[in-house]
Order: sequence, then C-alpha cells, then structure tokens
Amino acid sequence: MVRQFGDFIIDKELWRSEQSTVYLARAAREKCAIALKVLYPRAPHTIKEILRGASREAAILREIKHENIVPLYRAGEFEGVPYLSFLFIQGLGLDQILKNRRPEPAEVLAWMSAVARAVHHAHGKGIFHRDLKPRNILIDDAGKPHVLDWGLAWRKGDISEKGVQKIIGTPAYMSPEQARGEEERLTPAADVYSLGAILYQLVTGKPPFEAETSWKTLQMAMSLPPQPPTELNSALDPRIEKVIMTCLSKDPGQRYSSAGALADDIDRVIENKEPRGPGGLLGRLFS
Repeated sequence: MVRQFGDFIIDKELWRSEQSTVYLARAAREKCAIALKVLYPRAPHTIKEILRGASREAAILREIKHENIVPLYRAGEFEGVPYLSFLFIQGLGLDQILKNRRPEPAEVLAWMSAVARAVHHAHGKGIFHRDLKPRNILIDDAGKPHVLDWGLAWRKGDISEKGVQKIIGTPAYMSPEQARGEEERLTPAADVYSLGAILYQLVTGKPPFEAETSWKTLQMAMSLPPQPPTELNSALDPRIEKVIMTCLSKDPGQRYSSAGALADDIDRVIENKEPRGPGGLLGRLFS
C-alpha cells in the first residue's frame, strides 16, 4: 500500500530518532528521490518549539549551499506536522562504514579535507554545526562526503536563554567548552575539535573519549588528554597524529584557527608535506 505525506510518496523508512523519522520518498510531481525528515513532537506543548526548530534549520540550509553539504529540497508543514526534505544521496554514513571496515588513510584524509572545507564555508556565514559526528557525514557511492543534519546548528549572535547553560551535541565528539555549556563562547574551534574527534575514530576505530555514561564521557573530554592515536594504531603516519592532537587541544586557542586551516594541513599531509600546525594559512574568523 502506497503511503503519502502531503505531495510526497513514501517508499520506506530510513531511520528514526526521538523527535523525527526520515523516509525515502518521491516528490509526486518531479518524481525525484527525496530524504523526507518528518518531525514529531514528544508532547503536544512542544509543537511550537519543533516548528521553530524546523524553520530555523531550513533557513540555515538555504544560507550554506555547498557541494559537500546535503542540499535542502523543501520545508513546510502537512496537517500541522513540520517536515524538511532533502535530495536523496545514495551512500553510507561514516558510522556505517566504520562498522564494516577500517578506511584507508588516503580516503580518510580526502574525506576530512572536503568536510572541513564545507564546515569552514558554514563558519563564514557565522553558523556552527555543533553536532559533527560520523553519523552526520554521508559518503556517497562515488566516494564524495556530504555533511548533514544541521538541526542543532547555532548562528553567531543568537541570544540564549539568560542564566541557562545548555549542553548540546554528542558527548564523544563534543569540545570541552561545549561540554561545559558555554554557548556564548563558541567559536569555529568547537567544530574543529569535533572534526578532530571524527578523524581520531577513523584512524583508530574509537572516539578519543568513551565511557559507560554520557556524563563520564563529558568529564573525560573536559579533564583528560586523549590517548595518542599512534598508541592505538602503530602504523599511523605521525603527521596525521599531529593534526588530530592539534584539533583536540583543551584550549580552543591552541587548535587550528579555522576549519579551513585544518583542511590546509590535511592537504599538506596528502601531499607528503609536514603540517604547519595551529596557525595554518588562515586567520581566526571570529574573535
């Protein structure tokens, strides 16, 4: 039996979370494949918050058009239920790839260079992702990476609720300042940390910090140095380790000055050159 949501024809469910379900669907008129994200409130009183969040995510995605960011197709409501639809990209998330195999260093570096440049593009618009992790990076069938799920993105200048510290993101990939809920102090360095945590997992098979509870993981991220990746993967190029450890510095000022500077150093490693370190070629975008 064919299911329909507005003028979308649903083929199958792809995945679900607490607040949303993503379906493989078709736009009835254009007949193109769509990833349809339908947002369901956990309680009736949260519908306005969900609507605001969907509208905000759609507005952000209209600003950050980039070849390595999954493009928004359409956003709206159907019978009071908000949705966002994206052009469907055939591929696998990095989390799925990691379950199947350890990626080769050459492909890891190529992926992460492209991802860092996409994130740098968003930073240039004053937008921070805040939830970069393997699940939110899709590798298409041609090997091209795409950053997705900007639902937790934060725009510089957004006013937070006074006196309230919100810990937003995924603990294993969250910078120490984000783990402390210091939203007003976020800079591109927070996303640079997350990119480093992803790179760490791609070359070692595990994130830099992982504990039995989210709280313990956050405590580790805030207080402990990460285990050097070469201790977990002795075959790892020390230059890649240098890039990773720069990203994972507890002090945001000691990380790469931008995601673009991180991409530059990844490219230097690809070219068999020594990474330049935190200064890179590009200055800090925001003070």
